[in-house]
Amino acid sequence: MPEQEIRNSMDCSVDAYWKCVFDEEYNRRLYLEALKFREFKLLSQTDGANGSRSRKVYLNPPAADLPGPVAKVVGDLSWTEEGTWDPKTGRYKFKVTPASLPDKTRIDGEIWCEARGDKSCDRIAKAFVEVKVFMVGGIVEKRIIDDMKKSYENAARFTNQWVKEKGW
Repeated sequence: MPEQEIRNSMDCSVDAYWKCVFDEEYNRRLYLEALKFREFKLLSQTDGANGSRSRKVYLNPPAADLPGPVAKVVGDLSWTEEGTWDPKTGRYKFKVTPASLPDKTRIDGEIWCEARGDKSCDRIAKAFVEVKVFMVGGIVEKRIIDDMKKSYENAARFTNQWVKEKGW
């Protein structure tokens, strides 16, 4: 499946958005409360000498309603995401490694923000999703993209409320 671009309006500055991304409480509440994930674990988070920030998280999403044959092939829906934010480019590059079929799945991309004023920006995510499984790969790719779009929309609403509450 080709690259997909997801754009969401954020009611905060670009700096406030990135502050959220690396805030552990924000992430815990986002994934466990807003997105209803079964599990969220911050495995590591480091600050680089050049101002970069890296993190590794384990995520286990809510149970999915998948067709029988697809569910059998896919199995465990959890994944690990590794990403690094570069302050020079203002971009967060990520790679997702699924628990099931990691050798047949490629999910990676980047996220960046474009300012629309002092307290608003657009968050843009460009992701590449490829699942090389005979007969069901395209179905799984479409489902991953659809779930990603839905999660990003819900995350944008949560983020907008979070920054409002925090006064960011």
